[in-house]
Amino acid sequence: MKRDYLSPLVRLSGFFLVMFIMSCGKQGATGPAGPAGPKGDSASGTVYYSDWLDLTYQADTIHNAQGKIDTIGYYAIIEAAKLTAAMLNTADVRVFINSNDASDPVIYSLPYNGASGLYIEAYVYTQKIELYSNAQMSTVSTGGKKIQQYRYMIVPGNSKITVTDWSNYAAVKAYLRIKD
Repeated sequence: MKRDYLSPLVRLSGFFLVMFIMSCGKQGATGPAGPAGPKGDSASGTVYYSDWLDLTYQADTIHNAQGKIDTIGYYAIIEAAKLTAAMLNTADVRVFINSNDASDPVIYSLPYNGASGLYIEAYVYTQKIELYSNAQMSTVSTGGKKIQQYRYMIVPGNSKITVTDWSNYAAVKAYLRIKD
């Protein structure tokens, strides 16, 4: 007596696969194009971004009790003309570092907190982005290639959302249009 080792589920799956392939045969003629839709907001979907920038970090220093100068960190400033006060109140601003060169990028989003203790933070102001780190993270050239370049992106907000009290079940249910 020969046993059939295929389970009923496997046979059923095979049947549906064959039916799917058969239904993908000839298709009908393409219908006429529909009417053009209304013109959208020209600013919707706009993302502003910089080129990859070369930055030079400066030492952030203090005078200690012995009168000597101690370096407590490093900072760099990026000029960002698009960052108006209005934009700061509605946009999402992101800063990135390419820790490798342009031909083989390794990109991290800031703030960065590495396992080694390295950190880089970004502070956004009107027309400026300040980067602060506990290490000298300036752009450098090695072997004719630049590493540690920076880029920023500004994603303007174009639709205000309503804040919902997420601890209130009735409000969440109404906001998400959940029916009983």
